[in-house]
Amino acid sequence: MLNRRQFALSSLSVASLGVAAPAWSQSSEAFPSRAITIVIPYVAGGLTDIIGRALAPRLAEKWGKPVLIDNKPGGGTTIGTGFVSRAPGDGYTLLLTAFGYIGNQLMLPKLPYDVKALTPLTNTSDSPSVLYISPRLPVKTLAEFVAYGKANPGKITIASSGNGSSPHIAAEMFAGMAGIEIIHVPYRGNGPAITDLVGGQVDALFDSPATMSYVTAGRLRVLGHGYANPNPRLPGVPPISKSGVPGLSGFEAGGWFGFFLPSSTPEALQQRLYTDIRAVLEQPGTQEALSKAGVDPRLMTRAEFTAYLQHEMDRWGPVIRSRNIRAD
Repeated sequence: MLNRRQFALSSLSVASLGVAAPAWSQSSEAFPSRAITIVIPYVAGGLTDIIGRALAPRLAEKWGKPVLIDNKPGGGTTIGTGFVSRAPGDGYTLLLTAFGYIGNQLMLPKLPYDVKALTPLTNTSDSPSVLYISPRLPVKTLAEFVAYGKANPGKITIASSGNGSSPHIAAEMFAGMAGIEIIHVPYRGNGPAITDLVGGQVDALFDSPATMSYVTAGRLRVLGHGYANPNPRLPGVPPISKSGVPGLSGFEAGGWFGFFLPSSTPEALQQRLYTDIRAVLEQPGTQEALSKAGVDPRLMTRAEFTAYLQHEMDRWGPVIRSRNIRAD
């Protein structure tokens, strides 16, 4: 996970933001005058969905209109993302997504939508990738886990929520930096992956801090996390980069969650949406709800979020190419 103090804001962008749009003002329409829909390109019950459902009622209170969640999973997030890219730029259809937004640009030879038709609005939160292992493995520390992997090449199985998902890429980056061979086991969502990890069918999984409940119950072990610095929600869990294991000193990995909207949305309305969403994200109750979901509330300006996405593209591109990672 990128330390936001480590990157300089620039004019870098993931998509061109200079799309012409008709003039808009509050005088022409009292926005919003009807329900707003948040499209989530993931299955219901996943972390992105949980975040969306935590934000929806608070946004509805802010706007005085219903805020609906519309799950459109499939195609490695391309179905829901494409739907929003083709939606009218009237502020009534937003996209809440995660790593798939940049992952698909790096892994798919041709996107079924024009990425320039979407504009980054704001980040909401992020979460470190936490390395969990099955207690049946004869290791208790990260150093022991890497040593076990080197002594048993190709034996360790690391699950993920799907081919090309952020947990998959974190696992591949970890294996490459640690110098071990792994077997990747993709699942359709992190729920089935966690079930099989707890059941001992797979050895390890990168997932969010929400899975720490299984560690507390003694059903999993935790070895480290992907933030550069200690995380207060993971007491006693060291950053993988500071574990002292050779090759892992630069390891950083995690997930982010943010809003996008059609680029045809007039600039004044984009700024209005950003301002309103940020006001809701700054509420203590919202931040508490996000923390309970297993993510760290993280606010970025529109420019910061755009620059951050470009940094992520630049950072993960070499990993995806070198490990020959493909999306489902």
